[in-house]
Amino acid sequence: MIIRHFISSYYRLLLLPNCHPRFYNGWLREMQDLMTHFQSLYYSVLACAASHLHFIDNSSRMNELALTYYSDAVGALSKFLSKESQLEQHNGLLMSVMMLYLHGSIGGDTYSDIPRHVNAASQILTMRLFRRSMGIGRLFDRLAVESVLFQIFLVTTGLWTDAVGLDYDLDISFWIQAEKLLDQSQFSLGNSTSLNSPVLGIPVSLFRLSLFLRRQYKYLLPRDPMDFEQIRREVEAWEAAVLCNHVIEFAPDGDAPNIEERYYRDASCLYALIASVLLEQLSTHGFNIGPDPLEWRESWQVEKAIAILREHQLDIGWSRCFIGNWPVYTLGFFLSSSEDKSLVQADLERRWEVQKFSLVSRFKEDLEQTWMGDKMRSVIDDGGLLIQYD
Repeated sequence: MIIRHFISSYYRLLLLPNCHPRFYNGWLREMQDLMTHFQSLYYSVLACAASHLHFIDNSSRMNELALTYYSDAVGALSKFLSKESQLEQHNGLLMSVMMLYLHGSIGGDTYSDIPRHVNAASQILTMRLFRRSMGIGRLFDRLAVESVLFQIFLVTTGLWTDAVGLDYDLDISFWIQAEKLLDQSQFSLGNSTSLNSPVLGIPVSLFRLSLFLRRQYKYLLPRDPMDFEQIRREVEAWEAAVLCNHVIEFAPDGDAPNIEERYYRDASCLYALIASVLLEQLSTHGFNIGPDPLEWRESWQVEKAIAILREHQLDIGWSRCFIGNWPVYTLGFFLSSSEDKSLVQADLERRWEVQKFSLVSRFKEDLEQTWMGDKMRSVIDDGGLLIQYD
């Protein structure tokens, strides 16, 4: 039952809906083949699927099974590493590590383990791809690079109100090398941008910009004027693209974009708009900002982002598109009106119902607690009693 759930339900949530079938079918076939003789991959797949079933059915038994399988996977992985060499070329090893960090990100109880699995995957890809002058030649390698970058993004951005976060040090050189490699590596899978990107779906630079600006809030890092000016130029270019309704072409010239390509276009807009507001706040308030963003009233960026969410109300496909989780969550911190907050809250609730990813639940709870804290501070500022019954 658990393996069947992985194949029929869980796996399709790991890749974006419009990626080329060769990504989707190729990874699944290779994973099924490797699982038969690589124990760590077998147990890590079981751990992920059981954890997902736990959130779907609220089953304590599935949660216990997930943790048992996770422990078995880590044990089998340690045993394998102690006796094998040439690890960088072993897809079963890389897939196992990817499943283990997905268990922490999508599941719940192993969240603090994510950094060590991300670091392990980064080391494997460094040995496999970065220490030679060749580009990405295999579809799975591109999928793996995108998956690791997305996890680095999620681990580094974390929760806005969490001042400590996970114990992870961003390797900027790895990110830059991976971004260049992705930009240089193209497969003949059709002219649509989304077909060629199984995990990120949108330009890698948008994740990097959000990542850089998020770290400024979290650590109040000294600003290198040249780096900050480069970020400003990139953000301004994206602002211009959004205002001209020309973010990125996801469909070939002359073809009408399908619904999934609209998701990527609108997700690109959200990331660009979030980066624009974050940069504006940092430029306005400097080191007096943080750790989480400020409300940003009467902002064209927020109005545009809210309009995008209204277009996708009750759209299950949009809710399934996991790259939208973080910008929708972050957008909530900029809002002041109850109507807009309700729109973001409903969007995150639908994402939780469709995905059942614990990260979505953490985003939603963090945002709602922040709103509640703002409401309580407002009551105190107005001289009211701190008693509420709603």
